[in-house]
Amino acid sequence: MNQPFDDQPVESLIEKNLLKERTILDLRLKYIGDEGMKYLAQCEDLVNLRELKLERNDITDKGIDVLARSTIVTGLKSLGLERNSISDEGVRLITQSPNFSHLITLNLWKNKIGAEGAKAIADSFMLINLERLDLAQNKISDEGGKALAESQTLTALKYVDLFGNGIGEEAQTAIRESINFKTLQHLVLE
Repeated sequence: MNQPFDDQPVESLIEKNLLKERTILDLRLKYIGDEGMKYLAQCEDLVNLRELKLERNDITDKGIDVLARSTIVTGLKSLGLERNSISDEGVRLITQSPNFSHLITLNLWKNKIGAEGAKAIADSFMLINLERLDLAQNKISDEGGKALAESQTLTALKYVDLFGNGIGEEAQTAIRESINFKTLQHLVLE
């Protein structure tokens, strides 16, 4: 691929940042964008990938769509997408793709996610294994917070961060008292 990312081609970024027997790829702050996501989704070196760190990479819903359709990156257990430009549509793509059905950790801190994205997560049968969910600094509001609290599929959660989402007292109480969060050990609301 000729286009440089972080002043390096994405091929060399993968080569330098693929760790632990090719199961972890750390591309935080590399700014690979949606074009880089296209390369990742087709890169055969990533067939055993279990953890993908993509914080601050200018990724949009288009990049998520490519990853959701990948026939190579299909066994992720941890996906870090902090500080990108992912909206409710990108979250919907994650929640409907079998590629993400093994996820234990999903970090979507500081994206552009609203109540519809939170509802998609709450209703997803693909995310039933999630133990850690970070949606801090989005805009899920009371509606999204209540949807998460009422989720019948997120029952394995141990850690949830919803700080900075405009969730009011009533919705916070519903989240704290949710009978669906039986395994929850750590909750951040404010």
